[in-house]
Amino acid sequence: MLLHIRPIGEVEKGLLDGLKDHISSIFSLPVKIDPAMSIPSYAYNPDRGQYEASTILADMMMSIPSDGSKVLGIIDKDIYVKSFNFIFGLAAERVAVISLTRLREEYYGLPPNEFLFKERILKEAIHEIGHMFGLVHCPDIGCVMHFSNTLDDTDIKGCEPCARCKALL
Repeated sequence: MLLHIRPIGEVEKGLLDGLKDHISSIFSLPVKIDPAMSIPSYAYNPDRGQYEASTILADMMMSIPSDGSKVLGIIDKDIYVKSFNFIFGLAAERVAVISLTRLREEYYGLPPNEFLFKERILKEAIHEIGHMFGLVHCPDIGCVMHFSNTLDDTDIKGCEPCARCKALL
């Protein structure tokens, strides 16, 4: 099996390269960076100023490889689902998407912190990939599969699944 990282719109290539190596080592599988796909304009909700994540996943499903691979989309736009004000990411069986927007300190009026930003991207990517492999939210706050309702939740957890979640992979 192959995991594809697919930028959605413009995403800095350096972020993708670093993410590729970490994901490959954690999940012990090959990772490929795909060419960028366009942001589906019909996913944009002008009333909210955000993109609907389920619509993005549906769009991604239309171009998923037929070999059983999984695809992680990365978008630098704010995303949501109907029951939440925003989300960091969303996953279905073979596709997932994470948003970079709210992972940046600058979004909250704070000075940039590149290390923290990259660590948050890794945690959210691993979390959504875990969902694609059947993992559910974990009660262990240190586990990458713990639900992140806020950035504090993301910051406190580790970058890998806990022993219990790893055993389920």
